[in-house]
Amino acid sequence: MEHPSDAVVRRLHPLLVEVRDALVRGLAVSRAIHAEHDWQPGADRHLDHQLVRREAMERLRPYAEHHDHPFGTQLELLEPANENLGLPMSGLILRTPTEVLRVWHSDDGELPAAETQGLRDFYAQAPTAQLRLQLALDTVPGDPGRREHLALLWADSRTPGRDPELVRFDLVRPRGSSGRRVDVDWHVGLLDRLRSSAA
Repeated sequence: MEHPSDAVVRRLHPLLVEVRDALVRGLAVSRAIHAEHDWQPGADRHLDHQLVRREAMERLRPYAEHHDHPFGTQLELLEPANENLGLPMSGLILRTPTEVLRVWHSDDGELPAAETQGLRDFYAQAPTAQLRLQLALDTVPGDPGRREHLALLWADSRTPGRDPELVRFDLVRPRGSSGRRVDVDWHVGLLDRLRSSAA
């Protein structure tokens, strides 16, 4: 039986590849800037992650500017005055006709704690199994404008002498929160999956 994530990964596959490649390019830019100034990335990881995010934004921007692009995506950045979602990558949001993806750096593979109302609202959605049951039973469809909320979590390796690379690129579907704790509907690693599908 197909896992609930399979259809989502298939549908988003071209976009997921572009986001992965944009982040890897961002890692290279951040490393080059740090090398130019003889800075240690570990001394200010927020700057490191912001540089990755900045380059990734530029790489993805063309897909936001052309509404007829096959990805059908729009790139949105949260204004600095809006809610701080807790991680340096919190400003990167991708919208497709059916999903809202938030891209966050996460060394431990965990979603940001549900500390703000904005995060709690983003995490609040029915589990996949419940949605399937509702679709099977309801003659009237649910909210057609409601996009599925997903998170892309990434982490990088800075092994000396090697090119920068992602060691985590996970797609996560939240299903609500209890206090600060986030409940996860499913969580899948994409690095091997995207590599094998390209082979």
